[in-house]
Amino acid sequence: MQAWVLVLCLLGLVYLEHVGCFMATAQVHCLRVSTGGSKSSMLRPLPGSRCPTRPLRARTHRGVAVLSAQSGTSRSDQNGVQLPDSNVKEVSVWLSDEIRQWLDDEWIPRDIHRDIGEIAAGAYEAAREKGVNEAGDILMEVANKMMEVNLYEADVGAFDIANKVTDLLLINDGRDVCCTAQPYSAGPGSSSVAVEDDALAVPPEAVAWTMPGSSFDRYQFLQQAIDGRAEPSVVDRAVLESLGYTVRKEAGTSVYDPSGVTDDRALGISSFVGNAQSCEVLQEMLEENLEEQNKEEEDLVPLVEALVGEAAFKMAKEEGDADFAMREVCVKWLHFKGGY
Repeated sequence: MQAWVLVLCLLGLVYLEHVGCFMATAQVHCLRVSTGGSKSSMLRPLPGSRCPTRPLRARTHRGVAVLSAQSGTSRSDQNGVQLPDSNVKEVSVWLSDEIRQWLDDEWIPRDIHRDIGEIAAGAYEAAREKGVNEAGDILMEVANKMMEVNLYEADVGAFDIANKVTDLLLINDGRDVCCTAQPYSAGPGSSSVAVEDDALAVPPEAVAWTMPGSSFDRYQFLQQAIDGRAEPSVVDRAVLESLGYTVRKEAGTSVYDPSGVTDDRALGISSFVGNAQSCEVLQEMLEENLEEQNKEEEDLVPLVEALVGEAAFKMAKEEGDADFAMREVCVKWLHFKGGY
């Protein structure tokens, strides 16, 4: 009899253990994540859940960034930033071209960049046709659409593209947007601030130039810069971009945009090769950056000698070649701070 009681007790304990484990694992999750290549990999509420849904307000790089609404023609209230619904098709065409140029300039020209621009612009247009006017909601519409696209060949993600689309829309509406380059051209019905009369124009010889993609090509560029084969305006553009300048188009003209410049000493400079005063400023900045890294300028001499040859380097120094000295400081800067 006692044996049967013991067996029943053991069976009861096993049953309770199983019930406890089941209850512990049967938790209700409000959100789930789809990580596959499905239609959307966004966080979504389960059917019947009570999760609140609110329009997106803030945005940061690779996720969400601030939607700054300080001025402009659209409405900004408790319902978010409402964009005007005019010129939708024209804005869509403009967005497509802006996204393509942005990706080409940020990375290297690729066919997929054109496709990305067209798909993102199409997502914007489709959202507006559905009556979506709030900037954060448009961002989510574009992001969801881009998540359906294979971006393996691109260097950006769905939210990078969606963020850029929203930035462009807000700029086109005359709003101040933090930490983003200005559009290459004014959008349809643009309320954005016009370029100042003293904007630095990009010389024609440097308009089509882009930073070399490979380390070998960048090394070759330094060789051409130091020995004078590279166009001075092209070397200038390389240095300016390393200082934070970007190139954008306004009224059909390419101009340097200084919004990304972090050192005020670089503001207003349009050239280095042939401009001794600008090179003095660059030399001063180079020395400061070297000191911060516990390095000396002498550490860069072997690079210059390898680029131009020891004999030519020695001759230029002995002769006091001023033109060589200006190109030398540009090359040293590009190598140490510009990623060349």
